[in-house]
Amino acid sequence: MPFLEFHGASLHYEFHSSESTAPPLVLVHGFLEDLYMWKELLPQWKAFGSVLTVDLPGHGASSSFGYEHSMDFMADAIHAITTYLNLQPFLLLGHSMGGYVGLEFAVHYPEQLAGLALFFSTPEPDTVERKLMRERAVDLVKKNKNTFIRASIPQLFDAKTRETIKSDIDALISRTLQMETQGIIAAIYGMKKREDRSHILHQPPVHLKENGIAVFAGVQDTVIPFEHVQQWWEAPGVGFRYESPYGHMGHMSDKDGCSAAVLQWWQSITRGGAA
Repeated sequence: MPFLEFHGASLHYEFHSSESTAPPLVLVHGFLEDLYMWKELLPQWKAFGSVLTVDLPGHGASSSFGYEHSMDFMADAIHAITTYLNLQPFLLLGHSMGGYVGLEFAVHYPEQLAGLALFFSTPEPDTVERKLMRERAVDLVKKNKNTFIRASIPQLFDAKTRETIKSDIDALISRTLQMETQGIIAAIYGMKKREDRSHILHQPPVHLKENGIAVFAGVQDTVIPFEHVQQWWEAPGVGFRYESPYGHMGHMSDKDGCSAAVLQWWQSITRGGAA
């Protein structure tokens, strides 16, 4: 298992190298996930180009670094790994919280990006109501981390999907139960304090390929309502959109559709334009 020293601890990553001239694809997981989330989507992508998957601070096999993992800090972690591997320019695709990290990366390290994808994510900050929910979540995690995980993960899926892929959801819960309490709390605080990054979609960094931002959204998303996404995904910088008929966890409920759509976006950036 490859690790990189970072701020006195370590970050876990896996790099799948390719001889392809396509810009590498960097995959950033979401809250309560790890790099394992991409496993069943990787084969098609690795056949096209190099792919980097990472465990964010406090997730998977990466260390926890303190009481709060800000989106800036997580972006710095991605920067440390991609710089170590000399990956630039590359495409960064982030799921949910990983999208927040990707937007922060675009603010601080735009010269490294050829493309940015919000994979069931949003550039908008937490609402007041959402911030209160984060505080309640922290209290729940402190009382009983495992109860919080078992209650939270099924809510990421619509009722029908919860039944059709129950075994996959149970496997995800089992993996997430291995997370440390501090890693969960640090991520919650980081998400709560994140800033509005909507301007990235309206005035993208000059280094991004024209229309190089992609948005993948779920019609049945219970975390980021599709009607909210529709209010901003026509922004000038967005050149690729994928509408999944499922919910927030498209990589599980819509594997084939998401795998093909990401590849289509990656190919369009490689050719020099967006689809």
